[in-house]
Amino acid sequence: MGLDKKSEENPFSKEVVKEWTTEQEYWDEWYEELEDRHAKWSTKIKDFFVYRIGWRTREWWINTKWYFHNLRIFQPVLKTWRSFDYHYQVDLFKFGIEQLIKAKEYYGNELAEDAEKRIGAMKALIAEIDRDYDEEVRERMKFDRRNSGRVTKYADGSVCFHHDSEGYEDELHKLFEEIAKERKLHYQKIFDLIIGQSKEDIEKEMERRIAMMPEEEKQSMSKAELNHKVYMEVWNGSGIEGWYD
Repeated sequence: MGLDKKSEENPFSKEVVKEWTTEQEYWDEWYEELEDRHAKWSTKIKDFFVYRIGWRTREWWINTKWYFHNLRIFQPVLKTWRSFDYHYQVDLFKFGIEQLIKAKEYYGNELAEDAEKRIGAMKALIAEIDRDYDEEVRERMKFDRRNSGRVTKYADGSVCFHHDSEGYEDELHKLFEEIAKERKLHYQKIFDLIIGQSKEDIEKEMERRIAMMPEEEKQSMSKAELNHKVYMEVWNGSGIEGWYD
């Protein structure tokens, strides 16, 4: 009685998937599959850099160029910007509008008449922002504090400010109310310049002015020329949607 032999699986007993008539055909197809895999892998790598990271040659160069350009331009406001006061946010916005004015004056290709209107509105916006809580307002508040109550200095070097509590608080409250009203008016003008004139208001004002014009002047121009002339008189260049270089 001999040793039991371990049964081995016959490699030729499996189900046939595909056959080749020659070995060369097998290796040719194998290399084609390898090239297809390589092509797909290369495409994946290319797509990753081109579409996910954004390394398109032109776009990469433009973004890099503008990054360093903007870093140089905005450096003065970037080093002083803080997050804890709204004045810094307004200053950042104002600085951007100032750069837009420079670009529009030197590189803009808009009609001169239209450009002047829009630049004038942008400069008016900057002037209104500068009036908000400016040095004059700060000095008025300091003056009120300096001229209210008595000050006593003691032998140990400490200083005590004596205020008529009721009278001082009333005066300070009146001052803050006065300043708050002024600042509200400034901000109303700021947002009016940003939003711009409404189409309805412009058309209504144009109709009013055309109705008041002498007939001789109306007859001397075509309807299109008349509307354009009156429109340019009414339109003040406001509206941030139209501010571009």
